Amino acid sequence: MKYDLNHLSLAVRLALAAGMLSVAGGALAQTSTADNPPSADQATPPSREKAKTLNAVVVTGSLIRRVDVETASPVVTIDRATINNSGKPTLGYVLQDMPAISGNATNPSNNSNGGGVASPLLEAGGGASRVSLRGLGINRTLVLVDGQRMVNSDINMLPPDMIDRVDVLAEGASTVYGSDAIGGVVNFILRKDFQGVQFSLNDGISSHGDSQRRGFNLTGGLSGDRFSIVGGIDYNKYDDTLASRRDFSRQQLYLSSGAIIAAGSSSIPTGRIQLPGALAAGQYGCALASNGTANVTLAQGDGSALGDYRCRLGSDTYNYAALNYMQTAQKRTNGFVLGSYDFTPSLKGFVNAFYNRTESSGQDAPSPVGTGDGLIISSSNPINPFGVTFSQNAVPGDPNSGYNFQTRLTGAGTRVHSYKTDNAQINAGLRGNFGQDSSWIWDASINYSHSKRDQRDTNEVDIPALQAAVDGGANIFNQADPAVGKLLSAGVKTPIYVMTNSTKQAQFDASGNLWDLPAGTMQLSVGALYRKQTMKYTVSSFAVLDPVTTTCQILQEACGSPGSGSYNVKELYAETLIPLLADKPWAHSLNIDLGVRTSDYSTSGSTTNGKIAIEWRPIADLLLRGTVSQVFRAPNLNELYDGRTLVQPTLNDPCVHLSAAELAQHPIACQFVPPAWDGNSPAQVNTFYSGAATVGNSLKPEKGKSIDVGLVYSPDWLPGFSTSLDFWHIYLSDTLTAITGDLVVSSCFNNSASPYCSLIHREDNTSRQPGQVFLINTPVVNLGNLSTSGADFTVNYKIPHFDMGSVDPGDFRVALNSSYTSTYKNNATPGQPGAATVDYAGTYSQQFGNISRLRGTVTLGWNKGNWNAQWQSRYINSLTALNVDAAIPGVKIPIASVTYHSIQLGYAVPSIHTRFDIGVDNIADKAPPLMYQNGSNYNVDVSTYDVLGRYYWARATVKF
Repeated sequence: MKYDLNHLSLAVRLALAAGMLSVAGGALAQTSTADNPPSADQATPPSREKAKTLNAVVVTGSLIRRVDVETASPVVTIDRATINNSGKPTLGYVLQDMPAISGNATNPSNNSNGGGVASPLLEAGGGASRVSLRGLGINRTLVLVDGQRMVNSDINMLPPDMIDRVDVLAEGASTVYGSDAIGGVVNFILRKDFQGVQFSLNDGISSHGDSQRRGFNLTGGLSGDRFSIVGGIDYNKYDDTLASRRDFSRQQLYLSSGAIIAAGSSSIPTGRIQLPGALAAGQYGCALASNGTANVTLAQGDGSALGDYRCRLGSDTYNYAALNYMQTAQKRTNGFVLGSYDFTPSLKGFVNAFYNRTESSGQDAPSPVGTGDGLIISSSNPINPFGVTFSQNAVPGDPNSGYNFQTRLTGAGTRVHSYKTDNAQINAGLRGNFGQDSSWIWDASINYSHSKRDQRDTNEVDIPALQAAVDGGANIFNQADPAVGKLLSAGVKTPIYVMTNSTKQAQFDASGNLWDLPAGTMQLSVGALYRKQTMKYTVSSFAVLDPVTTTCQILQEACGSPGSGSYNVKELYAETLIPLLADKPWAHSLNIDLGVRTSDYSTSGSTTNGKIAIEWRPIADLLLRGTVSQVFRAPNLNELYDGRTLVQPTLNDPCVHLSAAELAQHPIACQFVPPAWDGNSPAQVNTFYSGAATVGNSLKPEKGKSIDVGLVYSPDWLPGFSTSLDFWHIYLSDTLTAITGDLVVSSCFNNSASPYCSLIHREDNTSRQPGQVFLINTPVVNLGNLSTSGADFTVNYKIPHFDMGSVDPGDFRVALNSSYTSTYKNNATPGQPGAATVDYAGTYSQQFGNISRLRGTVTLGWNKGNWNAQWQSRYINSLTALNVDAAIPGVKIPIASVTYHSIQLGYAVPSIHTRFDIGVDNIADKAPPLMYQNGSNYNVDVSTYDVLGRYYWARATVKF
């Protein structure tokens, strides 16, 4: 189904223009009334409409002030009780349990390490949590605090005690909020009515005796006739947890040729040493690879004699996984102040400010290092018994050069990525009325936010120092000798990478009634804003990447590139609510909601987007609703200006083990690949991520539409019961994406005319490893279509109180929240020969993550007197993992469904003003299903499944 988006936008603009023109008439009518007071029989007492105006608030998903609980926008609310009952000290884990969230969402389990790679986007231990609504990615979910954007969308930095509730709108909302609100909006509503002082302590530990967390928070509030102030501080600390603490993650598991192999990295302390065929076969009897060479490794002795070596086996790997963190070490300190003051009955000032510091760290195994990093071991070096030169490329004048050498410097120790991230945001302004008796109100605010992330990577190898040590006689072939290890690790460095972002915004809004129609009052909201965002990423000089050699002065994977940029945007927006019918047969009410927004970006031009929404209540208990809106996402600063960054993903290369005839059918994708090729060694290949402007390209906004049709039923005959069913569809074209190495190679493999083919660079026939991927460029581009559709179903029932004879069982409530994904379609190269649309619904892939068809939560709550309890079950449907075999392309495996259960019990002791809560998460201690090497980390999908296992927590809260 397709819609003419231009016609939709035009229709909305015309309708709103008519409404805007009526403002003048409305103002004249108000003036006339003031000059000529009505007669006694014309005057009316304060009405229900007046009460509505006084109590109305702006609801998430609309600019219109409403008193209605349910509108055309399908908002799911997480209230304070739900946040408290979860027992979580940070909000990330609370939000990421929601069924509407799927795909590759960041959390402290999947950003705990990163192979040492330096990138503005990589948070290899940053401790952040981000949200991916509808599985569309974290860049297509807009995170707000009281309707204001966050410069850093890490929701873990928000103090939970600052939040009154969280509104989650899982539909496109670009006309209300602008760019990025494609998958939806997460709006954290601030707590403004707190009275007294509250102090809370919390602690938790897993049933494995690790992953401890603890913290405290202190919140105080005071209000008077003209003022209100709430403030607090929050502290929480999480211990690191090594991957070796769990059976499923203690070693990297590979699925290769149908067999599960407990393997690891081919960069091993005893060396992966490539030798010419005559030496490898003649001296050691090694089977030769397709390029006529073979690898050996140290078997005994100090490596000074040829007899100290043997043929390297496939089982000769290094278990790097055992030294990685599966939970990031984290420490957070937060503070916030929320205040307001009534200068006059019609003028209020307000300020909302918060600050967060997150200190965290991730860990990686000791550095893998070799000729790919620029190291050269000359044939004339006395430590080299082989008579060949080990180097990345052939050395002029040395016919026996260009052989590969790779090792792991265990003597240098683990690499630790330490982060200090400071976030601050302040939103201040005035709001008031246009006259004492006017329904029109205005709001003027300024917003400033700043984020600085300081990343320091310890124990990164200094290549010139390592080269000097090797040239000076340090026997890199014999790392078992502590003296050698000391010499080789003497030159380690600590590069510093600093990411700074800031946002400055000024905004003015006005809203009020236009005129009374037979069905009710027509309302209008208008506004304008100006926002400027800046980004700067700096890298230590010795860690700056050379794009020609793909190296720098330290370990190749830690090389990065500086980047900086800014943009500004000017926006005008309006929305009107028009009552069409009321109190008619089959039309208890019928409203139409129209919205439009024009955005002018200094980097990507202007765009105008519209919305049409219908609210129809055929009877008072039933709301039928539908929304069609245009959505867009302007390229962000990282997508535009990030410098080149070396990323080293595992590549599922389709050119492996092909015959000469098969290779001839793929001459570009498999260029220089010899017949029966064994594949890339190592399997982790070099790719260059970069922003578009860095490589001379430009980007435009991705655009599309969001459609939502549904109903809400709250029957009067069943008090406390409410249910909703919403069908949704989101479509995007010209998607902004940093393409993956897998996508580049597979697209070219399937279509030699693919525009991606030029991005692949393999070693040529002059290399000792022809066909090996040297580099794949993976910049951000506008290319591809993405669409997803499905349905959400909710049930909420506060069961009326009942007695069981003379026994009062207490009060119960039950809730179901579920989301079904019917389709998730991607066409990576639309319009190109051989392009195909792939439906990822019900699958797991590295590119899109976990798109399980069905997710849901069931919650049963109980309270009686000072007691309360909650049971919650979270369900993730079965799915299919794609491309999971490292040797055979296209292999799929089934992944079973998983259900997690958690319980909470609380008891209040009024005499000491204290409440105690205890809980258990993942009661059954379920381990996550295996994805092997395609898992986002530790062989599993840590964006979706729990990795810590059964977890106990407790909290004590004192309020006075």
